[in-house]
Amino acid sequence: MFEKQERASLIVYLYYNRDRKKLEHYGDIVYHSKKHRYIQIYLNLEQLEKTAEKLQAEKFVKKVMFSPLKELGCHFVGILQQEETTILEN
Repeated sequence: MFEKQERASLIVYLYYNRDRKKLEHYGDIVYHSKKHRYIQIYLNLEQLEKTAEKLQAEKFVKKVMFSPLKELGCHFVGILQQEETTILEN
């Protein structure tokens, strides 16, 4: 049976956009910004640390960052109402 795996993303900054093809075997490429020369890759959570170290050692990679998406709050129900009451109280 299919089991849901925890996934996270890495943001990889490149020196040249043509190096995108070299990153395809590391994980699933979700987004590629040609203007800012970065790629967002989704990986399994267990492989995240190892893959980040491997990518940082590559010559065509400028910088590797962990995506802050997991740390952001994604519960948007009732947030506007909470903000309105906070503003009115102040």
